[in-house]
Order: sequence, then C-alpha cells, then structure tokens
Amino acid sequence: MSSRADPPDSPDDLWPIDAAIVGAGPAGSSLAIRLARAGARIALIDAGRFPRDKLCGEYLSPEGALALEGLGLADAIARSGARPIRAARLTTPRGRRLEAEVVGPDGRAGLGLSRSALDAILLGEARRLGVIVFEGTRVSGPILEGDRVVGVAGRGVGGSPFSLRARVVVAADGRHSSLARRTGSTLPRSVPGLRPRLFGLKRHLVVRDPACDEPPGTVGLHLLPGGYVGSCRVEGSRTNLCGLLPERLSREHRGDLDALADAAFLSNPTLAALWHAAEPAGPWKTVAGVRIEASSPLLPGIFYAGDARGTIDPLGGQGLTMALLGSELLAPFVLQSIAQGAADLTVVREAIRAWHSRFDRRIALCRAFHHALIRPSLIDAASMLGRWGDALLSLGFASTRDRARLPS
Repeated sequence: MSSRADPPDSPDDLWPIDAAIVGAGPAGSSLAIRLARAGARIALIDAGRFPRDKLCGEYLSPEGALALEGLGLADAIARSGARPIRAARLTTPRGRRLEAEVVGPDGRAGLGLSRSALDAILLGEARRLGVIVFEGTRVSGPILEGDRVVGVAGRGVGGSPFSLRARVVVAADGRHSSLARRTGSTLPRSVPGLRPRLFGLKRHLVVRDPACDEPPGTVGLHLLPGGYVGSCRVEGSRTNLCGLLPERLSREHRGDLDALADAAFLSNPTLAALWHAAEPAGPWKTVAGVRIEASSPLLPGIFYAGDARGTIDPLGGQGLTMALLGSELLAPFVLQSIAQGAADLTVVREAIRAWHSRFDRRIALCRAFHHALIRPSLIDAASMLGRWGDALLSLGFASTRDRARLPS
C-alpha cells in the first residue's frame, strides 16, 4: 500500500471517506483527481502495483488529449515524451491503403503514450492532491447495509482482510468488474451471432528499420481477414502493436503468439514488414472474449466508470477517450451524492441516462466502423476512390467523436 501519506494500518481509521474508487486506471484516477479538487476525501484502490503495463492501443484521440489538459496535466504529458499523432492510415492484405487526418476541429493532435506512463501521470496527480491510494489490494465485493452499498471488502497486501466504508462507491475496475457483477446487470451492445469471437493482444516493439515503422505522427490500422492490428509509436524508441483477432487463431497456434504473428501477419504486406523489422521490447499481453457491453448499477450507493460502465470497439483511441470523458461526466453526480450523504437510485439513474446520451451514438458508429474493418474488401473498394476514399475515412473517424465539451 502506498499514497502521498502512507495509509493507516486499518482502513476503518479513514472513515469518513467520501468516495471509494475501485480501479486506478484512467477512469478511476481521473475521477479521483476531479473529486479531490472539489474538496472530497477520496480513497483509490487497485489490485495492481504502479507503474504497470496494460493491454491498450495507447493512442489518445484529440478529445482525450484535451481532457488531460483539462486535468492540468499538459506539462506532465509533454515531459513524458508522448508522440503527437495527426494522421491515420489503413492498409489491407492487397497492399492498398487509405489515409486520413485525425486532428481535432481546433487542429489539436492526438497522442501516442504508453499506458504505464499515462497511468503513472494520473495516479501521481491524484496522490499530489491527497487521494489515499491502496495498491496491491483486491476488492472482492461490496459491503451492504440492506440493499445499499456502503463500502468495499477484499484482500490487501499479503492477503490480509481489507474493508473500507464510504459515502459513495465507484466501480472503475474494468470490463470484468467484481463490483459490477455483484451490484448490477450487464447487457451486450451487439447482436449475438453477428460478431465473431475476438481476443486482444499487445506487445511493445523496437522497429530497427524506420522505413517499416509507422511514419512519424501516424497511427496505423492494418487489416487482416476477420480482424485488425494497430501500431502506434509511443515514448522512447518503442512502437505499440495491439490488435483484435479471431479467437480461432489462438486455438490453431495453441496460444503461441509469436507463431500466430509469423503466420497471420503475412497476409498484410505492410504489417508483415513492420513485424519482421522489429524486436520485442516486452512480453505479449492478451485478453480473451472481447465484447461490447454496458453495465448498470441496480443498487443505491454505487456508480460505474470506464470499462466497468461500458465498452466500445477500440478504434481511434475511443476506449481511453471514453474513460476520461466518462469520468468528467460522472463527477457532478458523485459530488451531488457526497453532499447528500449517499448515492440514491434517482441520482444513479440520472447518471446512467447521461452516459447513454453522451456515448450511445459514438458506440454505434464505432461498431459499424468495426464491421467494415474486419472485411478488408470494403476498404480495398474505398481505396480505389483515390482522395475521395481518404476523405471518406477522415469523415468516418470524425463521426466517432463527440465534439461537445463539458465544463471542467
């Protein structure tokens, strides 16, 4: 366990805590920052230890970059060595390509930044503001009084029992959230049978031949039959390779991801050249059963944030962007609940409606974009339109963004 000041021997000594946030990724940490700046007493709890690597495309859209600036983190991001991203290119197995500008309406660039660096920046700011951070602490479920969530329980460092009471609890512990499973319902956001079973994989690489790497300022989406692999330069000399592929490929290669990459990446000449010019700079990370779904609390006392609230097809940095914007959206509802002494179901449902209003269109457009990308022949056809095809791709990326801004 660690924080700006070491947490007490017993979490109960912290009472009263205004909000206990479970999950210290971008959604949880950015929410903690907003709440702490409003004067709330916050505990941030995570099963992992930081800095840590996570499976992620590591591309932040211009909206996401703007959200980080709104948190006062522009200088820290600049010092991190984040790469500005202004363009995207799609490549296909037939060697065709489309290119698009992906800057914001104000000309703002996106960012290529590793999750280990981004998470450390956000968590460091939360600590600086006095947020009490518990690392290596795994939450197994809620503490209930009747049907109301009044805290969380689990295991801390060394397996010692952990319990913490709070006026409000926020589950920001990912798509497999134990809190969401125990306190709410989860529904798929895609029609069963229309979406093949996919898994995610990621690895950092050092690409020795610059001609085979992504051009500076560009994020790549390299299409394969049934899936795609993104590549993005991040800080230092690393390139992040992150993809969604059919689960059958993992079974066919018995989980040997190097063998899978050697075989599957050959079908796209641009991706194959990048892969064969690269050396690994870290281990593979994988996640199975990537699904698009949304979860809603059914009990008072708890809100959901980030992937625990809902997932999106990982295109154009939308996962990270939704984590940051979703926390921006949620903060006023949490503060209202803290002021009332608890989160009643009326406020919880208002937060749910606000989330759907803000993100449903984005999720639907990314789903449609995903279905086009896993069929490379559609992109081949678009590439034959020349600059009109590039314009169509630019429009596709722009349509997945919500240009509306919330007050900080």
